[in-house]
Amino acid sequence: MKRLICVSVMLLGGWSAPFAGADTSTGGTQSDITIGEPLVTARAKLLKHGWKPTRRHADDGYEYSGAEVELIRRRIFEVDSCSSDSSRCILFYAKRGKCLRMDTIGEKVGYMVVTRWAEECPDAPPRPSGANSE
Repeated sequence: MKRLICVSVMLLGGWSAPFAGADTSTGGTQSDITIGEPLVTARAKLLKHGWKPTRRHADDGYEYSGAEVELIRRRIFEVDSCSSDSSRCILFYAKRGKCLRMDTIGEKVGYMVVTRWAEECPDAPPRPSGANSE
């Protein structure tokens, strides 16, 4: 019985290890951020590892609303947009010619968690998802 419990713990605990710090779309690593990690913690890790916030909407007349307003008040200027219905936000970072998109969910900054990230630049055309690509 102890062996079964030990194996179960190892399997369950090890299941998330391949995803810890992995770029969820391209297989690279992004400063050890993880799915479900608080935005504030993930952002601090990215900044510590040299990722620079990519300031969005500095002079394009974009009007922030909802969760975007709270992010801007907290000086998180890398927010590109947040949906008003599900409180999903998109943030962008850059490092040595590479781009990083980080997606979060949560209505308030303190409750926002990382849902995915990818090597994607702010103005790049969207890539098809695996489910709908031809």
